[in-house]
Amino acid sequence: MTQPEDPAKLVPGTTGKMPPIPQGAKIQKRPLTRRQLPASSKTPVIYVSSKSPFMSVVKRTRKFLDKALRNNSSSSKNLSLHARVEALKRDSSSEAARGAVVTVMGTGKAIEKTLSVASWFEQQGDCVVKLRTRTIGTVDDVVVEDADDAFGDDNESRLRKLNCLEVAISLK
Repeated sequence: MTQPEDPAKLVPGTTGKMPPIPQGAKIQKRPLTRRQLPASSKTPVIYVSSKSPFMSVVKRTRKFLDKALRNNSSSSKNLSLHARVEALKRDSSSEAARGAVVTVMGTGKAIEKTLSVASWFEQQGDCVVKLRTRTIGTVDDVVVEDADDAFGDDNESRLRKLNCLEVAISLK
């Protein structure tokens, strides 16, 4: 396997373009790599595909937000009334009062659905929505179909860039 960003593999005279695939070969797309978050992470990530039901994504996001709100309010359960009021005053200016941030991500055709989710949460009175665009890379395999070679040792991989919309949703 060769590195996709190898300068020797680029077409001369162009910047960043890969050479055309060989005759009789086809591109086999791999699934997108998703970043692994530690188990203790307080920022859940919801990946949206073009086939994800809209309300399912909304309900899953709301569930994470409500869970974070419950966890924050239950920490002062055994305090006196005065101590609870003081804790609320102290925490109202900090990020901890809002709870966790839920990240909703979509690439390619799913960007439209991700943007719809962001718009829906912006219309809610209790949510803060931040949008961020990114470019992520994924690896595709160039498979040469050869009847003599069953293992396909001449396969190479290429790096493909995808647009990504990342929506960070938190409570006010």
